[in-house]
Amino acid sequence: MSWSATIGDRTFTEANLDGNAYAEEESGFPAIVRAIAEETAALKGVAALSTSSRVPASGSVAFALGAAPPPAWKPGQVLRASSAGDTTHFMVGTITAISDGEITLDVSFPGGSGAREDWVLTYPLFWPYLRLNGGTISGGLKIDGHSLLLNAPPEQFLYVRMMRNEQKFLDFGLDDTPVTGTASGSRVYLHTFDNNGGWTGRPLEIDRATGEIRTLSIDVQENALMRADLRGTRMGIEALGSLGTETVSITADRWNALAATMDGNPTFDFTVLGNGFEYTRKLRLTQGTGGGFVPIWTLGGDAAGVKRIGVQPGYANQPAGTVTRVTAEVWGSELRLWETEEH
Repeated sequence: MSWSATIGDRTFTEANLDGNAYAEEESGFPAIVRAIAEETAALKGVAALSTSSRVPASGSVAFALGAAPPPAWKPGQVLRASSAGDTTHFMVGTITAISDGEITLDVSFPGGSGAREDWVLTYPLFWPYLRLNGGTISGGLKIDGHSLLLNAPPEQFLYVRMMRNEQKFLDFGLDDTPVTGTASGSRVYLHTFDNNGGWTGRPLEIDRATGEIRTLSIDVQENALMRADLRGTRMGIEALGSLGTETVSITADRWNALAATMDGNPTFDFTVLGNGFEYTRKLRLTQGTGGGFVPIWTLGGDAAGVKRIGVQPGYANQPAGTVTRVTAEVWGSELRLWETEEH
């Protein structure tokens, strides 16, 4: 019966135990026992110690050893050298050379700064991914065939930040307690910053529970938006509450729909846009206690440029609880209104 078994970097077959081959020290049963012993030692996580003064860095790094290294260590294997006194100082790399008194690693992932003289070298058995608690990785980080894993406890803000010259430009992450002004719930977001590192807004926020887009900001300047396809989401409604005689400023940055109860004669003032731009907002106006309140419509603080299309509701005669639906369209320097009273 034919068979084969791989132990470490060696493969044995029935030929290694056939006849006199059984007794061969380098290929027979003694070699199998030695290979098992070496791998068993590796599974126990054996280590080596070095007092060489080294600063964590990429590239070739040699460590003088206080004793012979574990017999299972061979060139090509990956080791982790960690400071016994401060584990934020470490180097992870591949063995390129090894002898009884020295081992050399080709370091790919260094961490920490400053020289250390208390190195513990061992297999990274409990480090299936690069783990860095604080510190900085200098240079590019390339991950082949593995996932980048970020983990945070519940309620903790978590993000990947892109920076240039220590200036933040873009955040992408997860927030369990979103900023004021957004719907509640855990959020996946993309936030941007200006050239001075100041927060400029939320280009994209997605409700993690439902997959709905809650915030999507598109700012097109000096060019036309040729095509936009937004599906599987709902438009936000901004609740204005009770309005008296105050002025409500409406810009293209506000939510798509607004709801208010009129307990006075409020003014709705829309921002003027330049030629070639348009935005539309919907309003749901409910007469408050006593009824008979009349909204005032302005564009850039002026009634000029405001045109009301079709039959206008008799606001002054509406009893309390009457609802009027309004569609307001700002077209360049014009405001057009379509007002319909619900019956």
